[in-house]
Parts: sequence; structure tokens; C-alpha cells
Amino acid sequence: MKTTAKIIVYLSILVLVGLIITQFLIVKNSLEIENENREIVKEIEELEDKNFKSEVTLALTKVRDKLISNNQENSNIYLDPVKQINPNYFVVSFYDTIPKDILKSLIEEEFSSFYIDNSYKIGIYDCFTDSIIFDEFTDSKNNVIPQKWEHDGYYFGVYFNDLKLKEPIKKSSLPFMLILATLVIIVAGLYSFYLASGILKQKKISKITYDFINNMTHELKTPISTISLSTDVLLNNKKITDNDRLNRYLSIIKTENKRLENQVERVLQIAKLDKDIIKLNFEEIDIHEVIETCIDTFSVPIQDRNGGINSLLKAEKTTINGDIIHITNIIYNLFDNANKYSPDKPNILIKSDNTRNEIKITVSDNGIGIKKEDLKEVFEKFYRVSTGDVHNVKGFGLGLYYVKQMVEKHGGKIEIESKYSEGSDFIITFPINNQ
Repeated sequence: MKTTAKIIVYLSILVLVGLIITQFLIVKNSLEIENENREIVKEIEELEDKNFKSEVTLALTKVRDKLISNNQENSNIYLDPVKQINPNYFVVSFYDTIPKDILKSLIEEEFSSFYIDNSYKIGIYDCFTDSIIFDEFTDSKNNVIPQKWEHDGYYFGVYFNDLKLKEPIKKSSLPFMLILATLVIIVAGLYSFYLASGILKQKKISKITYDFINNMTHELKTPISTISLSTDVLLNNKKITDNDRLNRYLSIIKTENKRLENQVERVLQIAKLDKDIIKLNFEEIDIHEVIETCIDTFSVPIQDRNGGINSLLKAEKTTINGDIIHITNIIYNLFDNANKYSPDKPNILIKSDNTRNEIKITVSDNGIGIKKEDLKEVFEKFYRVSTGDVHNVKGFGLGLYYVKQMVEKHGGKIEIESKYSEGSDFIITFPINNQ
């Protein structure tokens, strides 16, 4: 658990750092793209401005030429007929009177031919008298008259009200991205802190729990040992053993005390297993000998319920590497589980077979079976299959958890096959020692 907690904390830090770097790169890339887009837009604006000026100049030049043609004037005197005073205002020189209706018609015609659809206003000036002959610039809104052009003779001007050459530049999304990136980093940081804090708290609780269980079980061992010694002393007293009633009570005390001792030892072993501090003493074991020993030990409680244990040991390669105590506990726990969950006259069958470089051991019973939805949970710590509104079978829910953990520590695996109300098969596979 300590190693796992460290790994999770380190991974959380790496993820947070990676997220910060990723957000920084995204914002940096967005900023570069936005700057590039601004440069492109600026270039497009310049090109469109030049194109617009060129088109307007050509259109107004044609208007001027047509006016000259109508008035039969000499066009050679017009050296620079069209001039752009400012981005919105163009003027065209002319030395004769300009009919406003003809002028408006010609401008509309030429602008249409060049697809110039911007709104505009025109004005006609007489520089000899310094007066405006025709004016569309001044209106009720008191718009300012365009800049006057110092010129001899007549000229007309075209003022564009609004130069919308393209779509306006969209508002930058960079501030929004910065805010979003900051929020993401803050949330990720808080989550990582919460996760790390939770792991550290869980680690602290786990240590406190282990210390409590360890202290409690050792405290219980002392009175259990005292009761066991006292019972043995009394049972060795002939005067007491001659009394059938006292002898029976002492036997009950000894049996129940032994059962209590086994339960306390089991809880202690599970606590050590969770802390990963169990030391296994591996040696060569004949698994058939372990099975036979367990059958002999467990035959008495089975016979008390009018049941029986049968064996069908067909495996030829039976030597494995393991801890004799824990391998014995594995088989004994499976027998105990089969006995507890068999309602009447338990019938247990244990089989063995060889499969390649493994030995497969199957413990079958005729018990109540396990429902399909419970199969994935039976090996979880403290999980117990309910037989109704209450747990009819007493226990801690640690037996099968211990079995699975120990089987895996011996390099094996355990599976379960069960049909509800018909019985269960627990299948254990251990690697064979071929040396």
C-alpha cells in the first residue's frame, strides 16, 4: 500500500505538470496563430485598399472621359485627373460645367461595372467662384464637408460613407483561453491535492487500524493461552476427569478456546497480509500429503454433521514450492467454507490433476451455491454471501480473501464455478516444482 500510494502521488504530480505544460503550449500556440492571422489580415487590408483605390480611380477616370467626350474638350490638358484626398474621399478635375444628373448617372454606371457597392455622396465645385454647385455631403446630421481641393476650374468629389472592405476582425479568444486554462489548472491542482491528501489519510488510517488489530490480537492471545494452560491442568487432574459433567464442560472450554485462538490468529494474519509483511518460508511440499492431513483433521466436524470427505487424487506430479503452514491453511479454509455453506450432510470432494507444468486442485461441495451477481465479490475482504435477511453462517468474511491472497503469493490462481442451490467448485492451480 505504501508503494501504491507513492506511485499514485507521483503520477498525480506528473499529470498536473503535464497539464500545465500542455495548457501553456496551447495558449502559446494560439497566441502565435493569432499574431500570424493579424499579419495576414493586415496584408489583406493593404491589398484591398490598393485594389479599391485602383478600381475607384479607373471608374472615375472613365466618368471624366465620358464627360469630356460629351463636352468635346481636349483631354490632353488633364495630366492627373483623379486624386485621392483621404481614404474616403476622391476628387476629379474638370474645366467645364458639370451637369449633376449626367454625373450621377455616369458614376452609378461605372461603379456598377467595377462592382463597387459602397454607399457614397457626391459634390460639384466651381473654383472660379469658390462655391459649391451641388452638395450631397451636408445633411440634417451636420456631416462635415470633405476637405477642399485647391484646384482651378471645376471638379467633382466622391465621398464614401463607410469603407467595409471585408468582415471585421473577430474579437480575440485569447483572454477566454487564458481564463479557461487557469481554471483547468486550478481544478486539476485541487483534485490532485485532494487525491494526495485522501491517500495520505487512508495510509494513516490503515496504519492505525493495523496497529489496533495487532495490539488487540496480541492482548487476546495472553488470556487465550492462560485459559488453554488452565484447562490442560484441570484435564490432567484425575479427580476432575472422573466427574463426567466437569470433564465435558472442560472439553467444551478447550474446544471453544482453540476456535477463538484460530480466529484471532486469522485476523492477525490478514492484517499482516494487508501490510505485506508476511514472510513465507518456501520449501518443497507434496501437496497430496497436505491434502491427506487436512482430510484427517477435518473429518471429525464433517462426521458430526453426518457428512463426509472424499478424494480423487489423480495427479502424478505433486511437488510444489510453498509455505507448509499457509498451503495447509488454504486447503483447510476451503474445507471449512464448504462445510459452513452446506445446510445438511455436507458432501465434500477434493480432486487433483496435472495440466502441463501445473497441478489443479478442485474442492467441490453440495452447498447452497453462490448467485451469479456474488461470484465477483466472494474473494473481497469482509464480503459475505447473504443467505437471507441475516447472515446465517457466522464468520468474518476473511477466509476466501486469505485463500486468494495466499494462492497468488505462491504463484497460483483460484477460480470459482457455482450454481445457486446446487453447490460450488473452487479450483486452485499451482506451478509444479520440476527440479
